[in-house]
Amino acid sequence: MLALAACGRTAQQPQLVETAPVERRDIVVEAEATGTVEPVDTVAVKSKAGGLILRMPVEVGSTVKPGDLLVQIDTRDLRNQYEQASADLTAAQARLSAARSAKARADQLYGQRIITAAEYEAATADYAGAQSAVVTARTNLDIARQRLEDATVRAQVGGTVISKPVSVGTVISSATSSVSGGTTLLTIADLSRVRMRTLVNETDIGSVRVGQAATVMVDAFPDRPFRGTVEKIEPQAVVQQSVTMFPVLVSLENSDGALLPGMNGEVTMRVQERTNVLAVPNDAVRSARDLASAAQALGMTEDSARTLMQAQFARRDARPAGAAAPPRDDAGQAVPVTDSACAAVAAALAASPATRAELDSLRQRTRRGDGDGNVEETRSRIQALYGRAGVDARTASACQRRRRGAGPDGATDGTGGARTAAGTAGGGAGGTRARGVVFVKDSSGWSPRFVQIGVSNFDYTEVRGGGLRPGDQVALLAAALLQQQRQERNDRFRSVTGGPLGGAGGAAGGGARGGGRGAGAGPGR
Repeated sequence: MLALAACGRTAQQPQLVETAPVERRDIVVEAEATGTVEPVDTVAVKSKAGGLILRMPVEVGSTVKPGDLLVQIDTRDLRNQYEQASADLTAAQARLSAARSAKARADQLYGQRIITAAEYEAATADYAGAQSAVVTARTNLDIARQRLEDATVRAQVGGTVISKPVSVGTVISSATSSVSGGTTLLTIADLSRVRMRTLVNETDIGSVRVGQAATVMVDAFPDRPFRGTVEKIEPQAVVQQSVTMFPVLVSLENSDGALLPGMNGEVTMRVQERTNVLAVPNDAVRSARDLASAAQALGMTEDSARTLMQAQFARRDARPAGAAAPPRDDAGQAVPVTDSACAAVAAALAASPATRAELDSLRQRTRRGDGDGNVEETRSRIQALYGRAGVDARTASACQRRRRGAGPDGATDGTGGARTAAGTAGGGAGGTRARGVVFVKDSSGWSPRFVQIGVSNFDYTEVRGGGLRPGDQVALLAAALLQQQRQERNDRFRSVTGGPLGGAGGAAGGGARGGGRGAGAGPGR
């Protein structure tokens, strides 16, 4: 960051500075990441039966429906086991029939006291054993039947075959009896619903929410955007090349099957949007601590820039004694309110003490700087509280500003007194991204304007206040500041060596040009 120049430093020769107009436009803030398409529902097909594969009528890419034949395994051994189990059941049933007849005779003879108790008990035991043998044989036959049926593998779900690690002639192991878990025959996925697995930088993950809309562009269809929704944000970070990122899953509709697993693409998640707001290019916005350097790059002195800033605040706060400041909404637009309207707002808030207390608490936390840090969310919460009290949020905010004595863009200290340019610059140097300085070209030359910064993306920044109007020309300062840096480096080199800056200086200048994007970037997201 450039150091502040001394207050008494004279103006330098102004550089050729590009300008851009202040315009109303829509600003969309987006989080971007790259990812890979993967299916949502994937089924690994295995067989309960082991053996030699005789038929496999599907290939990778085949579409299958529930009940379709996938794999036919050799059934010779299984059929032999089934027939043996069937014969065992027939024999067990014959033995049961004989044991039942013997038991009936034993019952009759024992009742006539012709046989002994031991003989009767033996006949009863034989009958019970025959019944058990029939149950065992029937169970073995059912198991053998299931094994025979398991040799024919059919699709349980519909989908597309995405992998086929085996082929006809392969001997596979059973999924139920093998220690390894069996051989995977196919992998089937439902490609009507896919998702993009992407890694989002930790600086952007705080703006991503489940349910947010997302747009996916894949290399295979460069002109076709796919709409999706953020499905899940995984909590475990992934570190790649010392960069911390979080996996995010974006679900996509794929009814036509255009998206295929493994496709690479870019995911854009819209995290914030403002419509029809005043905006300037990012290169036009500088922090307050760059005031001196920017002024010198434009051929001004730091003293003259600060004087113009102070005059700006004085004009904003100038009004007849005892007159209230013009009421404004949060965007700096005038709101026509009357004393009766403000009295109605005060009465509504007095009738709802809980809502009023919550409003006061929220504002105090915001002033202390210990709020949640999201200006838009805070504003939405305040509007919701006003709505709960039954008053118009825009009118209530304007009445509160008039009561505080705030100027059009909040340029007072809360008691009606004007801030000084030096105080403003000090506030900007505090690191906040909510304020900045732009230089506007008017009939008398360049004039610095203190503005409030709203939503910003990679190209444009929303600005409020500062008296900016559509069509005003603002300076694009990034290139001018870099050129000034090179000039100052050359001047220092000449003062030491007495000659112009050679190859080293050229390399340094080239490096400065290479870093122009970073130095010229406005208040980023």
